[in-house]
Amino acid sequence: MHKSILKRFGAAVLALFLTACGESVRAQPAPQTSSRPAESQAQEPAEPVTLTVYLEAFYTQEGVHYPLYEALKTYDEAHPEIELEFVSPVGGASDPAKREEEIHQLNTEIITGGGPDVFIMGTFRYTDSNLFPDVAKAMGNHAFLPLNAYAQAAGFQRDDYIQPALEAGQLEGEQYILPLSISVPLFVGGKDAVEKSGFDAEAAAANQTAFFDELSRALNESGAQILYTLSLTNLLQQPLIDYAAGQVYLDAEPVRQALETEKAFATSQLNFFDSYDPAQIEAMAAGTPLGAVEMSNGALSILRLFAAQGAEAFVQAVPNEEGGVTAQISSYAMANANTACPEEAAALLYYLMSAECQDAAAYPSATEELPVRVASLGNALKNFHQFIVYDASKETVSEDDIAFRESAFGADLSEDMVLALQDICEKVSAAHFHSIWEHALQLGQSETGDDLLTEAMNEYLYGGKPLDQLIEELTPRLQMYLDE
Repeated sequence: MHKSILKRFGAAVLALFLTACGESVRAQPAPQTSSRPAESQAQEPAEPVTLTVYLEAFYTQEGVHYPLYEALKTYDEAHPEIELEFVSPVGGASDPAKREEEIHQLNTEIITGGGPDVFIMGTFRYTDSNLFPDVAKAMGNHAFLPLNAYAQAAGFQRDDYIQPALEAGQLEGEQYILPLSISVPLFVGGKDAVEKSGFDAEAAAANQTAFFDELSRALNESGAQILYTLSLTNLLQQPLIDYAAGQVYLDAEPVRQALETEKAFATSQLNFFDSYDPAQIEAMAAGTPLGAVEMSNGALSILRLFAAQGAEAFVQAVPNEEGGVTAQISSYAMANANTACPEEAAALLYYLMSAECQDAAAYPSATEELPVRVASLGNALKNFHQFIVYDASKETVSEDDIAFRESAFGADLSEDMVLALQDICEKVSAAHFHSIWEHALQLGQSETGDDLLTEAMNEYLYGGKPLDQLIEELTPRLQMYLDE
């Protein structure tokens, strides 16, 4: 029998169908007298419990067929003992005031011992109104359910996953947050053009400083430019804020070097590229610009368009200060420490880590991310492309829409390219949840009403604020925030 999906914040079906798992009470029918034997009545199946799942409304749109939402509906159908209800606040871009109200309501519920049972989150934020804006600090405050005890029953094989991504969700050896997908920093371009520029890939692989020194040399000698969109302080082996050590490393030498490099590239290179324009893709393949240095969730679209045009692509990871690769965790999931249904919540979380979900690219992201299960990479890339080109809103799109998508989103990647990306994923040596500059830490607002951290960074990158002043202003604020 088909089970209905319940939603809060934007759906007509609300708390009447909740059980104790959602910190509400299911409406009970009036007692009735039955002529059936007591033994027969005792064999009736138990009422399903409702598991409340926080998931942004963007992903719960019926008829769009987001892989994550489809996977959750499949899980719901396969488990009659539970019933999923989605808690989905509106997006900040569509109604900022309403979102702020709904996030405040959820925060109040969590603080008072309630709230959703499961949280499925994406890292990228459009607004300052977010649940658990600093998820690492929330983990340190024991906001989430410890998950180690449930891993074996779920058949979870830790060795199949990118280990630093798992470790980012651990505290004192206990897993609290499960990473679902990552993005890694890449340099992509036309293979012939990059080779003709004289760029020495081997020398550039040594560490972050060596990479940008070599890239600067190649750009200067060739007279070319490059698309640059990275936030380098989030791509170091050493996190800018070390929660375990209780230290802020804004003044550390690798951070200083990263900030100096970022200023140099952000102010001298391109920061916009129209990947929907076939002529621009063709020009990039030929070396104008030489390529793109950006996270894989943007670089993959360029690689797909190269593939569609038959252009051979160059790809290399941008290394961290120790020569490894630092990933940004782009989506993750955890269970509420207050949940009344820990086994059911943990089972759902580990389902999201399964080969089935990882192969299907079933994680919350509007851009193309990489699964944390390394062996799922090839299938995830194929399935995301299938979704974005052919399956998204397939009942309502026209043949012209499909034709546009085919031209805009490119082609499947070659086996060699998938293997190259898999090799990069296997070199990941560190992983962080978010950059402090992206709606993550709430240090207050500036006099102009902007986020204080974002404004300070922009004043350094594009204004006259010296690096020493940036560090002197922000270090005590960050340390105070960390110590709270």
